[in-house]
Amino acid sequence: MDDVSAENRTEESSLTRSAGIVGVSKFVNILGLLSASMVLTRIMSRSEYGNYEQVWLVYNSFLPLIGYGISSSIYFFSAKEERRTVYTAAIVWSSIVGLATGILLAILAPVIAGWFKAEVLTDYIRIFAAYAVASSPSLMFESVFVTEKRVALLLAVNAILAVLFGAAVILSALLFHNLTVVFAAIAVIGGIKSIFLFAFLIRKRRLSAGKLSPAMKAQLLYALPIIVSSLTGTLSKQIDRFLVTLFFSPGQFAVYSIGSKEIPMITVITGSAAAVLFPVFSEFGSKDMRDKFVGIWRNSISKTGFFLLPMMVFLLFAAKDFMGFFFGEKYVVSAGIFRIFLLLLPLRLAFYSQALFSLGRQKLYMYTSILEMLLSGLASYFLLRIYGLEGAAIGKVIVSYVEVLVLAAVLMSILRTSIREFLPWAKISRIIVISICGIIPLFLVRGLVENVYLRFVVEGVIFAFVFGGIAVLTKSVRIVSLRKLQFVVN
Repeated sequence: MDDVSAENRTEESSLTRSAGIVGVSKFVNILGLLSASMVLTRIMSRSEYGNYEQVWLVYNSFLPLIGYGISSSIYFFSAKEERRTVYTAAIVWSSIVGLATGILLAILAPVIAGWFKAEVLTDYIRIFAAYAVASSPSLMFESVFVTEKRVALLLAVNAILAVLFGAAVILSALLFHNLTVVFAAIAVIGGIKSIFLFAFLIRKRRLSAGKLSPAMKAQLLYALPIIVSSLTGTLSKQIDRFLVTLFFSPGQFAVYSIGSKEIPMITVITGSAAAVLFPVFSEFGSKDMRDKFVGIWRNSISKTGFFLLPMMVFLLFAAKDFMGFFFGEKYVVSAGIFRIFLLLLPLRLAFYSQALFSLGRQKLYMYTSILEMLLSGLASYFLLRIYGLEGAAIGKVIVSYVEVLVLAAVLMSILRTSIREFLPWAKISRIIVISICGIIPLFLVRGLVENVYLRFVVEGVIFAFVFGGIAVLTKSVRIVSLRKLQFVVN
């Protein structure tokens, strides 16, 4: 029994380390996007920045989601088939989809611009079509490196690309003050990322045309339900933004898009954990190892919650300072929308889609996503008409909670587990209480420090020290090494 427990601890430690490295790689990648937004919001008008976000909205609603379905097949098939064929088939599929997306964007650009009542978007979208084509192979980037267990290299490459992306966008914006040049620079960076992936696979001899047709067919059959559910699921998550851009001006959309923008650390934590957990869930699910599956599930929620829940509590308090610090004074008005979206963080602690995909329930998740898309659209539309920008956000949050309740009920039924066993309730409650305690000293800072930049930094440092100190005293976390910043969430 002790040997089994030791093996589980070692496995969890390895997963945590890999998730941490993938998380850091995602973080530096997102820093490039964030740094670009921080500069663009300050040097461009709300209307111009709104156009920038509208182009990304159109792109992010399609190609990356299809890429997610294809990359999921890499995790699934690499454990059973020859990796060279699996990688080749996935990259061929992503390239085909990228080319088709680029052509469609170029053709439909005037139509999309007409829907958004912004004719200038026609040229921007057509230039961005080149990015769709050039970057499509790189959609397999993370899944290939994680499968190859080269997460350290993934981190290094993402750091380089993040610097290149941020520098390209910022310099092109400062020198030319023209979004056409900005989007052209983004397309070049997308092509560089794809070239690096090809170079890695060729050097490692991980490309092969053998048995390509059966592999592509198998990947398509596996990925199709995931693609449909990803498309519908993300459209349901983005439909509030589509409604805002249809009913409001680009400047108002800019205010909404900043308020609804996800905090980089959230994407880092959840995305890295999901990337590492997916193959583990797939292994335990295929072998019907129910106890191990539930154990890893609960463990991942505890560790994710240790970061996300304090972040939620702190930012609910400091929302205005957060907006002013990162995006400038003219986007402080986005704080109300930002607080509404922070209420979604408790739903991000668990990885429902990865769990269901690994258990072979892709179609079930697909049907749920379709229903969520319809309900989210209706709720956001009616509440938007009543309450304006905030109404669209409220509708999105309400429907998201309903969807997660349904997915949780389904997953508990599949795993034959009770609601008490399904989530680590005691640990979650303890983290929330500690987080609220960390907020109390910040009321003094609010009255003493006037400068928004200094105040936000001081608030963040004090909250981190108070939360961390109480967490250590209550044994919620154990410090392994202060010098190396290593600790264990108990």
